[in-house]
Amino acid sequence: MHRLELEQMAHRIARRHEAIHQAITPLPGSLPRDNYKPLNIPEDCDSKSLLETLCRMVKSMSREYWEAECARGRVVNLKQEAISAAQIVRAGQRYRHIFLNVTEPDVNGAVQLLHEDEALIVVNKPAPLPMHAGGRFYHNTLHHILNTAYYPQRPLLAHRLDANTTGVVLVTRTRQFAGRLQTQFGRGQVEKTYLVRTHGQPDADTFRCDAPIGIESQELGSRSVDEKFGRRACTEFRVLDRQSDGTTLWEARPLTGRTNQIRVHLWHLGFPVVGDPVYLPGKQLGNTQTLGLTDPPLCLHAWRIQFVHPMSEQRTEFVAPRPAWSVVASAR
Repeated sequence: MHRLELEQMAHRIARRHEAIHQAITPLPGSLPRDNYKPLNIPEDCDSKSLLETLCRMVKSMSREYWEAECARGRVVNLKQEAISAAQIVRAGQRYRHIFLNVTEPDVNGAVQLLHEDEALIVVNKPAPLPMHAGGRFYHNTLHHILNTAYYPQRPLLAHRLDANTTGVVLVTRTRQFAGRLQTQFGRGQVEKTYLVRTHGQPDADTFRCDAPIGIESQELGSRSVDEKFGRRACTEFRVLDRQSDGTTLWEARPLTGRTNQIRVHLWHLGFPVVGDPVYLPGKQLGNTQTLGLTDPPLCLHAWRIQFVHPMSEQRTEFVAPRPAWSVVASAR
């Protein structure tokens, strides 16, 4: 890229950072408002009651909870009409679960742009910051912040990071470019490298884990190794530093893209990620999912990504700055 092009991009990014600052001041979810979650009836719930369907769709909530929500008129159709728990529903129908006067938890909205062109926006995502709306979050998300900063454009997130994970994220500016990237992700042609710090230290400096990961969501949306019914999952690991406090700094390369793959594989091997609120030492599961602003960080960082640029069709690489916890002591 020529010097003039670099200067122009730097100017654009500076203006975008101003727009992002305005979008998060105050945080968009800090003001109480009514929110809703979509409820789209799946095929396997066709001809079932609304109550039975809700219990199947959201297994983390009890039958009594959904009975109470329906009785209070909190489950409505697209005309905002309250629906009875006994109503028979059909596949493909759309409903909404209403939440009144909601204030969302605080997040780190200081999104840093690494690159911008006609096809892509490359972001260094902070944490904690969810990618999309879900759980307790509606507007305090990366997606909402970028939509506000780029309005009237609506950027499309090309892949996902957990709310507690930092690092490089690819965002496309049109559906056409999104499709080209999604094809690469689907074919395993995008190379991703993470930095991760764990409790414990392994015997070998390099190895891979091929333990299959289950498709069923468990507590807090967690996953676990399922040797019988799990999907193929493969991660390569390389030790970067064995630290004096008994932790290890690793480079991790996921060759597949399963939910929580790096965290689950390391937890399965006996090396839980430092700061992980879900996959705890001793093969225990935690009782919270998204960290608070004052909590110690999850030590997992999407460091480098390589792919074919959807516009230039050239092999391209972007690297996110390393967080403090990932810097080897001898290199400081």
